[in-house]
Amino acid sequence: MSAAASRELDALRARVAELEQALSDASRQRASAADPPGSARGPAVIGWEAQLDEAEHAAQMGNWLWELGSNHVTWSRQLFRILGCDPATDKPSTETFLAAVHPDDRERMHAGLRLAIETGEGSGAIAFRVRRRDGTVRECLLSSLPVFEGAGPPTRFFGAVVDLTERRRAEQELRRSERMLKEAQRIAHVGSWSYDLASRTIRWSEELYHILGVDPSVRPTFELLASLIHPEDRHRVFGGAESASPLGIAGPVECRVARPSTGELRHVQMAAQLLTDDTGAITGLVGTSLDITERRRLEEQLLHSQKLEAIGRLAGGVAHDFNNMLTAIFGHRELAVRKVPPSSPVLEHLTQIGTAAERAAALTRQLLAFARKQLIQPTVVDPNALILGVEPLLRPLVGEDVELAVLPGSQVWPIHIDRGQFEQLLMNLAVNARDAMPAGGRLTIETANTTIGADDAERRPELEPGDYVELTVTDTGQGIEDAIRQYVFEPFFTTKEPGKGSGLGLATCHGIVKQHGGHIWFSSAAGQGTRFTIFFPRVRGAPSELPARAPSTVTGGGETVLVVEDEAQVRDLCVAALRSFGYSVLAARNGKEAVALAATHPGAIHLLVSDVVLPDARGPALAAALARARAPLPVLYASGYTEDSLLPGDLLDGSVHFLAKPYTPTQLAKAVRAVLDAFAQARRAKGSGDAPPPASTAERLQ
Repeated sequence: MSAAASRELDALRARVAELEQALSDASRQRASAADPPGSARGPAVIGWEAQLDEAEHAAQMGNWLWELGSNHVTWSRQLFRILGCDPATDKPSTETFLAAVHPDDRERMHAGLRLAIETGEGSGAIAFRVRRRDGTVRECLLSSLPVFEGAGPPTRFFGAVVDLTERRRAEQELRRSERMLKEAQRIAHVGSWSYDLASRTIRWSEELYHILGVDPSVRPTFELLASLIHPEDRHRVFGGAESASPLGIAGPVECRVARPSTGELRHVQMAAQLLTDDTGAITGLVGTSLDITERRRLEEQLLHSQKLEAIGRLAGGVAHDFNNMLTAIFGHRELAVRKVPPSSPVLEHLTQIGTAAERAAALTRQLLAFARKQLIQPTVVDPNALILGVEPLLRPLVGEDVELAVLPGSQVWPIHIDRGQFEQLLMNLAVNARDAMPAGGRLTIETANTTIGADDAERRPELEPGDYVELTVTDTGQGIEDAIRQYVFEPFFTTKEPGKGSGLGLATCHGIVKQHGGHIWFSSAAGQGTRFTIFFPRVRGAPSELPARAPSTVTGGGETVLVVEDEAQVRDLCVAALRSFGYSVLAARNGKEAVALAATHPGAIHLLVSDVVLPDARGPALAAALARARAPLPVLYASGYTEDSLLPGDLLDGSVHFLAKPYTPTQLAKAVRAVLDAFAQARRAKGSGDAPPPASTAERLQ
């Protein structure tokens, strides 16, 4: 018998004793209050029975008496109600009682009553169900005790039936509420606890065990709770008390908790409320412990992201100005080389200037990639094809001591990315891995398709649910120590010796991935290697073909070119370079000067070469103004970097001609010739009717 059933039986025995005494008292009252035959019962008896019926109704308990000799059964009014019988029409009997018992429980109930008669002992507590005539089912508990009159077997049985339906419903509702509370605490990462001052005992909720990392079988004590708090935080948690006491908890207060099983530190916010009795005396307190570890991690990520964004804006601005200077350096060096005889000793100095400028330009490109302001031309590509294409370059790059394993996944989805930047991403990660394995090791590059569901997105809130291509680059090198993990993607941070690295490799990777809408993480431990994981969104469509290479020859022309550039050194270089290739050049410092110059120029203007950002206008607005003042003309834009709001879509789909700074006079001449030839070909096609004319740049940008 269960403990609960045993308690029910003890209560029923006590109740039977009370009712037996009450029946004896009732008999005496009937005798003393008896009226002549045919008269009504005395008021004392009626009042006592009414009180008894009211008490039974409140207790949801019905009583019965079974005379074994005469087989006479008596039911109280409450038992009629419990069984769903009518006192006016239903005669109390064991048959009537068993007919009210649920069919599935009837045989067990009959056997229990038969056993009680045979043994002359009580039936014990028998749980059963009653099915009333209206179809409702009630959960009940029956208990009976024998009544002896002298020696021999019992002459009658006295029993009680308790209707447990409402109690069971309340218990189920309580259990449901407890489950909901546990689930709510689990979802919110909130644990609760209570402390009783008199018994000095503490109780923990199930979620608090989980937050603290304590096995639920461990008996909770306040000393255990206090010992789990980080030593540096205990003074703050207990309000400066000399010893840890629950009454000293100052809440809400944040602290660190060390899980005993793993040593993992969790950030927890604690709060407590004193409990008092009616007199105001403190009886204990109740508290909550909120696990805010994930919130702290997200806050740190946000702060880190904001810091990188600020550094990126600074890097972009520096790179923009630096590209103008490099354009002048590249240009004047090339013009000087043309004028210096091959045997001149000055040529070696010019060569060194060019080498230094190339290194500076590479550094600037890395800054722009980190700042996500580098001009890109993404296309739909097959990532496996790109990786296999760059693999021959990676093998000599990582060295003979490093084993390179390229494991492309099966039928990997296409992605949208700039081919050159994808190659730069792989090479930077490969160089980083090589430097982490000075004694050799293994570098593995893998691709796979992966789908992020809602549950995965909860763990990585920066990821939208959907399809992604996963690129992983894993090395077996020295790993990354915990102390420097937060600085890995910061520019100019490096653990390499001076002169061995610029600290821009991983920062560049971060910028490239983010600029293409991807996400990058790493997992590492000191001495256990590093694994970089990159997710690129899947795109629909077939991969595009590799772009055709431009012809290597440079030709000039006699057309008139309008150059608009606010940087004097760059403007002078453009004028000198284009004139050296035979072009007639008009130069302006800003948009207003360019419009005025075009309005007074008597001849034709065949091409506009303009910086994207001018002091008084943007390049597209200037092109539109010139198209209104004169005939539409082709445009070649130049800039050191782009902004998100600059030319949305046009730079990416190839409809706008663009020349990135820094550039050389030869590169400028090639770009100018290509734009003029393309415009002339479009005009010829329009004149012959072979194809519809393409919209001019100025028209597209209006």
